[in-house]
Amino acid sequence: MAVLRCERVAEGDVDRAIASIGTATLGRTPDGMFVEVDDAQAARAQRLLAFAGVRATAALSALAPRPGTRAAIGRDLTPLPLAALALDLVHVRALALGSETRRLLGTRWRRRPRSVERALVRGLLRGDDAALGWRRRAWSTREVLRSAEARRALRPIVFDVGAIVAPPEHRAFAKDGELARWLFA
Repeated sequence: MAVLRCERVAEGDVDRAIASIGTATLGRTPDGMFVEVDDAQAARAQRLLAFAGVRATAALSALAPRPGTRAAIGRDLTPLPLAALALDLVHVRALALGSETRRLLGTRWRRRPRSVERALVRGLLRGDDAALGWRRRAWSTREVLRSAEARRALRPIVFDVGAIVAPPEHRAFAKDGELARWLFA
């Protein structure tokens, strides 16, 4: 796996670039922001991020939690201060077009899809948008995870240790820019 240190140098569609990469792990630490991709995708990821206004350079650090920190899983992509978390990871994957259109247009409780859902599908099919699946995991001290700000965005893992291995997957759309706001907050 290749770890790239990211620095935002211009405005651009970072979420669309991450969706084009396919599968990546985004990381925030007190040392900075990182993207971890397969070694074979590193050059392509650097190019895609460059077109989105992000300078990505190879880094020697690994995205691993520090000893003595506690684990939590993310409820949303609310960014917490960099100094508060030892490691904040978001695993991202581009979702298949067929399954997303089926999910958005599927009839629930005998109702037809709303105009909002049809507009989302139209954007996906035209290539104006991309669907992303994300899973967030974070590590920090017990005191930070007990704070009200952290409790709104993260759920500490106390008894269900297996939840940190496979946290629930959430969905986002590239046009919303949630990943870029989280990464560069």
